[in-house]
Amino acid sequence: MDLTVIKGGKFTFTLQHSDLVRGVRPSARSPRNQDYLSECIGAIGRDGVLSALDSMTRLNTSTIIDPFPFPQIFLFAVVTIVCGHGKIYEWNGSSLTLKYTAATKGGLWCAVDFHDYIYLSNGAEAVVRDAGSKTYAIDTDLPTASCMCNFNGQVMVGAPNTNGLGANLMFPVDPATITMSNTGTLTTV
Repeated sequence: MDLTVIKGGKFTFTLQHSDLVRGVRPSARSPRNQDYLSECIGAIGRDGVLSALDSMTRLNTSTIIDPFPFPQIFLFAVVTIVCGHGKIYEWNGSSLTLKYTAATKGGLWCAVDFHDYIYLSNGAEAVVRDAGSKTYAIDTDLPTASCMCNFNGQVMVGAPNTNGLGANLMFPVDPATITMSNTGTLTTV
């Protein structure tokens, strides 16, 4: 790797594939001059070359009025799911489409995906997205859960069929309505 600086401080530097093949150094304690990159900001290694990160646009989630920590956004292989406290939406690229309303509100949603088949739970009910019909429904054969993990195709479930978990981030109140009025007299000078 050679760098030549010309008059005025301008330079051109081209990284070859062989310079990028080792990637970012595995540890900050790695010795210098070992042909590793020290850091990579704003790019990722893809197909043996550095590529700019894909731009992200904010999803319009204004239809979900539930307080923190909602909405929850799950980016899966085939579909993007956005969950409110009691509703499940799918993002179609431009808007949210309501797909399911929970019969029993629970806590945070957790989910695992198997492409078109998706298994979700809010700790109070287990919901699946059918791979064929793409519809959501309660599944009483699957356990409810407060957390899930897909480990090589095996679903590991935390707190299966456990009601009344010790901690919940949701406030048990409906949205507050406030009415204000002003009283007094107006005096002009």
